[in-house]
Amino acid sequence: MTSNNKSTIAELFDFAFDLQQKLESNKIEQKFETFTIAIDKLKLAEDKIEELHLFSDNEELNEVSSNELRYFILYALIGWLYEYRTSNRDQRLDEIHLAINYFIKYLQLCKNYGLIQHIPKEQDDNNDKFCIQTTEDRQTKIQKLKEKKALEKSIATLREMAHDVNRVDDEIKRQLYTEQIKWWIKQSEEDILALKDEIKLLQFSKDPLPQNSNVQTVKSTNKLPIDGPFTLVTTKDRLYKEAIGGAGYPSLPTMTVQEFYDDLSKTQSQQPVSTPKPAPLSDEYLNEIDDSTHRQNVRIMDEYKDDNPRGSGNRYNRS
Repeated sequence: MTSNNKSTIAELFDFAFDLQQKLESNKIEQKFETFTIAIDKLKLAEDKIEELHLFSDNEELNEVSSNELRYFILYALIGWLYEYRTSNRDQRLDEIHLAINYFIKYLQLCKNYGLIQHIPKEQDDNNDKFCIQTTEDRQTKIQKLKEKKALEKSIATLREMAHDVNRVDDEIKRQLYTEQIKWWIKQSEEDILALKDEIKLLQFSKDPLPQNSNVQTVKSTNKLPIDGPFTLVTTKDRLYKEAIGGAGYPSLPTMTVQEFYDDLSKTQSQQPVSTPKPAPLSDEYLNEIDDSTHRQNVRIMDEYKDDNPRGSGNRYNRS
């Protein structure tokens, strides 16, 4: 891409950075064309930066001027735009590889200036083709999340100070750009792992797990799958045994119906005969025979009723 565009690096970068911020916060519709415009602007700025050799492998971060320091995250922005630009299934792999390339390019730049020690590989080994990245230790993830949240809070505060004309100075701008660089380092490392996992899933959908070469395929033959002896002719006796004495019955009958009833009657005859209890005598019958015990009970009840008229115990609801 040639850099014959008349726009300056600052104009190209500021325009694309503003688009990226709006896309990330969903303030504008995430259209393919919007992502493409931002990518093209940043690539023009990239060409101009490389022509001017703004960044070098032989200098430290404190040697970079504040105005040039803000372009440090340019590669990470391009990687993010490629990562989230919607595309069809055939183009998705190319988009992912471009995003990873720019994220690694950004991390390599940070490594050159001593901000990080290691950068991830662009491609995993063939043995890890179908292995999804395992989750990190819970404590490590919590620590990274806390650091990222602290950076976001610091960036928000510094941006407010940078917009204040009375308070803005070179030191605040430099601190803001440095915090942004640190935040994008963490974001790039996370996105690279996620994109590598997505590549594995896309490759797996196209090329499932390869079959083991040691596994021998079963050859079809015309022979019947018979193990051991089997009965070819079924007789009448065999059918009777299977129907009457098969799995549905524990055994063959042991006695006839007559023998069963004879045994039942013999068992009942040996049991003792219980005498029925006499029914209780009614009051009418006792009055007829003038039973003394019944007469005494009736007299006692009459005396009780004389001493305790009906309702005498109702002390709280007397009429």
